[in-house]
Amino acid sequence: MNDVADLRMLIGLAHRQVRTILAVALPIFLLSVAVLFSLSPRYTAQSLVLVDTSSKNLLDPNTAATSGLTDNSRVEGEVRIVRSDAVLLDVIRDGNLLDPEFTSNGFMEPLLAVVGLKRTASSGDKAIGAVLDSFRYAVRVRREGLTYLITVGVTSKDAEKAARLANLVTAVYIKKQVEAKVANTVSAGKILEHQVTAARDVLAQNERNLDLFVTSHGNLQAAGSLQQLRLADAQFGETASDARGPNYGRGVSSEIVTQYYALQQSAQVARTQYQNLLTRLQDFEAQASLQVADSRVVSAALAPIEPSYPRKGLVFAIVAILALGLGIGGALLREFFIGGFTSEDQVSAVLNIPLASVTPDQAGSEVEKPHGRGLSDTIMSAPLSLFSESLRRIRVSLDQTLLRNAGILEPETETGVVVMVASALSGEGRSTLATSLARTYALAGKRTLLVDCDLRKPSIHRHVDREPTSAFVNLLRGEPDPGLANMVVTDHATNLSVILGARPAEFPTDELLMGPRVRKLLERARQHFDYIIVDTPPMEAAVDALYLARLSDAVLFVVQWATTPQKAARKAVTALRGHTRDAAPIIAVLNRQDQRKWFAVGGHYVLASA
Repeated sequence: MNDVADLRMLIGLAHRQVRTILAVALPIFLLSVAVLFSLSPRYTAQSLVLVDTSSKNLLDPNTAATSGLTDNSRVEGEVRIVRSDAVLLDVIRDGNLLDPEFTSNGFMEPLLAVVGLKRTASSGDKAIGAVLDSFRYAVRVRREGLTYLITVGVTSKDAEKAARLANLVTAVYIKKQVEAKVANTVSAGKILEHQVTAARDVLAQNERNLDLFVTSHGNLQAAGSLQQLRLADAQFGETASDARGPNYGRGVSSEIVTQYYALQQSAQVARTQYQNLLTRLQDFEAQASLQVADSRVVSAALAPIEPSYPRKGLVFAIVAILALGLGIGGALLREFFIGGFTSEDQVSAVLNIPLASVTPDQAGSEVEKPHGRGLSDTIMSAPLSLFSESLRRIRVSLDQTLLRNAGILEPETETGVVVMVASALSGEGRSTLATSLARTYALAGKRTLLVDCDLRKPSIHRHVDREPTSAFVNLLRGEPDPGLANMVVTDHATNLSVILGARPAEFPTDELLMGPRVRKLLERARQHFDYIIVDTPPMEAAVDALYLARLSDAVLFVVQWATTPQKAARKAVTALRGHTRDAAPIIAVLNRQDQRKWFAVGGHYVLASA
């Protein structure tokens, strides 16, 4: 049941605030649609690149060079390289992108055209820099998850151009990758050339040292000795016994032979090192011409059919939802913060005062004006109606609050109770409610007096169908007191005693109500009546109610359902708190609740609880 009630409350809120929702949502939606159709479509073409992180050596395919980087960081690094300025600058030059699409200054061009100005064209490096800044936003490079695939996308106003540029970006990237590998190989080759030169010099020096040693020792050239040593030198690596012949070492000391062999071995090591370096240098020269890229294009970019921007269907849906959400937000803001009150909890929470009852709106019903005088006649003509029951709830709540707060209604209490009925604005049903409440007390057998203190626009006489009199106003203006009995008229329908007001006053009425005469009048009325109901002018229009609040035992504050602004109601209640007696309670009434369309259940109205 609560869910049904909440749903109906939401429907009722939408019904009440439909103008607010449309006023907020419709302009936003129409403006968004206008902007959407004014945007130039853009197309995005994408190519797919695979990064192979394995080492590639065509001279030795089985050799795998180790890398200090992990495969994951290697792929992420390739993504950054594709988006680097070096790659994009080559694309700009190769693709001749110094055209209006990438040289225009975004939104500035149309704005300057509107005011009749023209931006000065840049040239040289400035023009290329401007194109680079614009083209950088047109290129999107991302890694596909944790795979080795990289998507390279380019956005352009022309579909064919987008595909061409996407393929050009990947081509330039792969070309630069090969060029980098070739440059690294050439750089390593140059370093190796220096090492080969140094090794050649070392080898030549060792050979010279060996020849000088042999020349300086003539006995090494003796018959058989030199030939045997040369043989040993040629057969370096064999054992000494294999190199020695029958005439080996004849006439040569062992120390000289040892020195000779040391020089001979140094020359041989230098020769081997030189040969190895020379072989590696030849390999590097061959690799420089055999380098291949580590990345390859898996799928080349094709011209897209549908534009990637703007996606009108998606944008329409998002804008519609956003506009509706803002419209609902505006409705909620107006309903619960700026606009009126629509629930009992809202009244209590915002105004911080208890709520006596919620009265239904009877406009258009059969019992609205049964005798042609007003809605207050419903108390007699339809005593079991929702309106009549809500008035009895106000009476019960008022009596219980007075008894609990001040003990005013104790049996031994002989004086009457002054209840002031106030509202923040005019037209909230304050006078109707005051008359109806006074009649409920009169019908319940209580001695009740209704005083029309709205001297600027008196209306109680229309509710009780009596002619207005000026006795009350004349008393307040200083004329002799005619006596309470001479000022009071009787409501024929309920025997309610009423002090009527005269025609609308053309002078400040607060000066009359702040004097001692109205105090004395109410003190005398307390001696003869159980309840004195005082109708006051709206607080936004006059300060009269603040003077009367000082003389009242309780204040009934009327708030019109979904109409009274919360700010005005809070301001009025704050003012009343500063002028009422310490123990005088302020009780709210939510008046004219519209239940006919949105809160009916089973053909009967749901009665709001106090």
